[in-house]
Amino acid sequence: MNESSPLSPEHVTLVDTNVFISTGNPGKPKYRRFRRVVRRAGVTLLVPARVEEEIEQGGVTPALNQAREEGWAKIVDAPIVSQGRATTAQDIMRRAIASKSAEKDEHDVEKADPVFAGLAIEYLLDKKRPDNVTIITADRIAQKSIEIAVSSLGYDDQVSIISLWDIIDFEDNDFTII
Repeated sequence: MNESSPLSPEHVTLVDTNVFISTGNPGKPKYRRFRRVVRRAGVTLLVPARVEEEIEQGGVTPALNQAREEGWAKIVDAPIVSQGRATTAQDIMRRAIASKSAEKDEHDVEKADPVFAGLAIEYLLDKKRPDNVTIITADRIAQKSIEIAVSSLGYDDQVSIISLWDIIDFEDNDFTII
């Protein structure tokens, strides 16, 4: 692992839509800082196809396209969440998000967010994959909810949930709150 980064090429690294939305398109300073950190760490970000659709809706397709062209991000058909523990992680995360969001009922929680907890567990249970998963998000509620889900199932030593702000700083006044 790079000394200055919590990212490791030995981990499966999943990235949430809000990271690309928060960093903006390639000309933005935050995008350049994010790109620099990821490339220095030697990490390839895995972007689930569902996240790719949200990135398109968020208007930051150029950011993802450049990351893909440069080889530090790729779209993956995420494994189908078929393991019971992975499905349980999704359910726990959905309930955690709802409990932390006064305006959301459990059934109103976005489908993409809970998938990250399930995918993390699914990747860990797939013996062809590394034994550690890192999830990058810019959503504090999602971050805490993933932590609750993976911890409740005993995977907190194998899953790292980091905020975008853990790997880049606030050098400019151009920020997006999600």
